[in-house]
Amino acid sequence: MQIIDHGTGSLQQDCVLLLGYFDGVHIGHRKLIAKAKAIAAERGYLVGITTFYDSKNGRQIYTFAERVCLFEQLGIDFVYAAAFDGRFRATEGDDFLRHVCERLSVRAFVCGADYTYGKDAAGNTGTLRAFCEDRGIPLYVEELVNFSGEKAASAQAKRYLDAGDVQGLARLLGAPYFICGTVSTEGRQVGRKLGFPTANIHLAAEKYPLQSGVYAVHLPIEGKVYRGIANYGPRPTFGDDRVVLEIFADGYHGDLYGKKLCVYFDARIRGVRKFGDAAQLQRQLEKDLESIR
Repeated sequence: MQIIDHGTGSLQQDCVLLLGYFDGVHIGHRKLIAKAKAIAAERGYLVGITTFYDSKNGRQIYTFAERVCLFEQLGIDFVYAAAFDGRFRATEGDDFLRHVCERLSVRAFVCGADYTYGKDAAGNTGTLRAFCEDRGIPLYVEELVNFSGEKAASAQAKRYLDAGDVQGLARLLGAPYFICGTVSTEGRQVGRKLGFPTANIHLAAEKYPLQSGVYAVHLPIEGKVYRGIANYGPRPTFGDDRVVLEIFADGYHGDLYGKKLCVYFDARIRGVRKFGDAAQLQRQLEKDLESIR
């Protein structure tokens, strides 16, 4: 997956460019991506997508690295990325579009009906259409996708994360929600002593939080998919208040320290509880594991 930086990068191959932030990559975004891919396939263009390295408004549903993985899975050829800093926010809409067209050989734009851009988000699909007509660039504006009585949006996805409703979230996203990270090499190996060796992932600071709880998950490891249980949040039984994703992959017996994992969430099993001792926790983990088998 090629990443083109807004400030320094360029690409001369003809492309269809998707305009937006694409934080959650929900079903509305997937509709836009499908449209762009269809246009590109018909005309022999590449497909590019815009996004930001950081967040426009608070923490991100998917980090930049996670979005890049998703875009690649969805058949995008390159990512056009910018930092949402003071300089970018002060850029007038037409200046932004001219800069994009200088950096990329854009043969068509695709966006949603609510797309805005430029300083104070003053640019919209009307001003974008005028820009495109002046330059003979086709513009495809797709109607918004409705989900549960409102437009599919990142704000809606964050409400599902707040509630720990990963099943509802998967319907909105069009695929299971996931967290990617590198397994920590630090730990007390408490899980291993209980017969549940776990892999711990410390969450990126920019990652929007999921409701604390124990979840049924699945994760690919070395070409095989394992089911498992994951604790997202603190570990009060051992006096650990840090928010950590702690995963037990059922049936896996290798060493995961230092490896990158992507953990896909299937359902919330229960909330995080403080147990009287390690033995009580072990019995509960056995029940949790039995519930997913």
